[in-house]
Amino acid sequence: MVRESAAIKLMVEEHPLFDRLKDIIDAHDRFIVTTHIVPDGDGLGGEIALATYIKQLGKTCHIINSDPTPDKFNLVDSENEIKMWKEGMPLPKAQVVFAIDVNDWERVGGLKKHLEALKSEIIFIDHHIADEKMRSLHIIDEDVSSMGELLYRFFKYVKAEITFKMALAMYVSIFTDTRGFRHRKTTALSHAICAALVETGVNPDFVYKKVHQMRALSEMKLLGEVLNHVQITAQGKIAWLEVSQELQKKYGAIAEDSQGFVDQLMILKDVEIGILFREEPTGKITVSFRSKGNVEIFPMVKKLGGGGHAYEAGILMKKGTLKEVVQKVLLEIKKLVSS
Repeated sequence: MVRESAAIKLMVEEHPLFDRLKDIIDAHDRFIVTTHIVPDGDGLGGEIALATYIKQLGKTCHIINSDPTPDKFNLVDSENEIKMWKEGMPLPKAQVVFAIDVNDWERVGGLKKHLEALKSEIIFIDHHIADEKMRSLHIIDEDVSSMGELLYRFFKYVKAEITFKMALAMYVSIFTDTRGFRHRKTTALSHAICAALVETGVNPDFVYKKVHQMRALSEMKLLGEVLNHVQITAQGKIAWLEVSQELQKKYGAIAEDSQGFVDQLMILKDVEIGILFREEPTGKITVSFRSKGNVEIFPMVKKLGGGGHAYEAGILMKKGTLKEVVQKVLLEIKKLVSS
């Protein structure tokens, strides 16, 4: 039996978002759950947890993503429920599509237009910064650390049975999206929820090893070469890394391999903002930002067309070469540390 802290009991009180989500699920029988491109532990864990709950109610739920599940996150999908969409693959009929860890429809990737063709109701479930209109139409809580935290609170609110599979998925979600409980949105509630999940049988050591000790040698060699060319500006307050397609091909790397590289910059003493520029096979440039907390980066990232959190955000730049994007972004980011 899971013991609950006062923090959990306080946070499962009546919540308008939970009523809205419950009403949507109660009113329909056929669902599709998806997440963003280059899926991470937060999106994947959220998908498994929510789909499992929906199936508990005797309803139909399919999990379909545009991109494959990274090997290190296979632990949340031991039953191979997550299907990767491929061109020409027919989609099951659904009344509702839940997009997990998403508040920008473009982030769903190639699956987007095919989901739209279903004429289903599309609902984002997310925790990134969103405007008032977005919050009024979708299930968005900017105060929580992760999808796992939001969904755990919802499951407790509706008195759902939290199975081991759901618990593991939510733990992976919280653990990975808080960067191992380091993110500034990590709270007593985050830890209390994870304690409750551990009491259902989740093994933190097992999760850590699966998530962080599954790297390929090629990934480590890529990281070594990239770090060897770290660059700084603004008296060392800004540091950045560049990962070209040429480098990725040299080491046989995929986009997911370099996802966490930007965090390496934050161990530097004087750095306030770290940036990773990664060239995609399409020629577009993914830009990931981190801030130690003295500089809020979200307004600048939003101005450039991106999204995320106040101190952790990203953009997919659709125009410009890697060199041009680096110059454009640095021009804007320097204004933040000089103001």
